[in-house]
Amino acid sequence: MTSHPRCCAAGDSVEAVAALMREADVGEIPVVDAQRKLLGVITDRDIIVRCVAAGDAPGSSRVQDYMTAPAQQLGEDASLEQLANLMVHEAIRRVPITDGEGRLSGMVALADLERTKARSLKSRIARGVSRPP
Repeated sequence: MTSHPRCCAAGDSVEAVAALMREADVGEIPVVDAQRKLLGVITDRDIIVRCVAAGDAPGSSRVQDYMTAPAQQLGEDASLEQLANLMVHEAIRRVPITDGEGRLSGMVALADLERTKARSLKSRIARGVSRPP
């Protein structure tokens, strides 16, 4: 898990979030409120498909209009099996992790599983999230 991931506010510009993604080399940014409670997520795909391809200007567009909310998430006490099941069932590659108060505490990406002993789970998830709808 990546602890204390970069995040943004719902009122931030899409352009600023895209720059944050480039700087952090990530494809998803959690959207949080002032107390770091998870409101949703915005992905590079959200920006391209929902904003740019629709002809909207990223500099004047706000994250709240393009983010995915509510976001799929798991608590800090979730097992790797629960993580794998969520990723496969929802066909997602990244999952925000929240504490008991709903505040963002980390992100788990498919790539994070490669660095663990759970490589077989990574393979199962990769097949599940890559399957055609």
